Amino acid sequence: MDVFKVAIKRRSIRCFKDVPVPYEVLKGCVEAARLAPSGGNWQVLEYLVVDDEQLLPLVFNNIRFGTRRQAAEGEALPSDQPKAYIITLVNTTLEAKTSRSKNVTFYDIGLANENIMLVAWERGVGSCPILWFDQEALKLVLVIPDNYEIGLVLALGYPDENPVLDVFCDSTSPWVDEKGERHVPKRELRDIMHRNRFT
Repeated sequence: MDVFKVAIKRRSIRCFKDVPVPYEVLKGCVEAARLAPSGGNWQVLEYLVVDDEQLLPLVFNNIRFGTRRQAAEGEALPSDQPKAYIITLVNTTLEAKTSRSKNVTFYDIGLANENIMLVAWERGVGSCPILWFDQEALKLVLVIPDNYEIGLVLALGYPDENPVLDVFCDSTSPWVDEKGERHVPKRELRDIMHRNRFT
């Protein structure tokens, strides 16, 4: 699959098969992140791969992540939950040595994780970036040193859903149809692309 096809086919996945993601695949994703552009080439990011079956529920309990299917009590079914996480860490000691703004670190996080998501998708692994998480609880559970901040949690696993791409009409909010399929509205190219002048 070429890069363009990977980029336009990738959707965020919220239901995963109960199949582990091989460590070599996760390692390859981190390699792609390592080589992503970095502001000033300061490379302040590091990555924590979580694939231990005992740790996965502890991470899940400290993020906001709703799956398509819910158990009777409203909780996500364990079988649907992510089978691995790649957590992007900011080395704040190294970051403090730079003269750049925090915004540059945010760009680094986005660029690195896009590389991860595309490489994962090309290998058949779905992902979903998570920006809501309990920083302190995760740092405690995963024994992350004080001079590191969590920049992003990326959930991964083999997809057990196939989100449908819809044309944007009135809302960008995803929705689930009667068959249980998740629909993701996207604005059309003609509505977001300008050329030479904004007209």
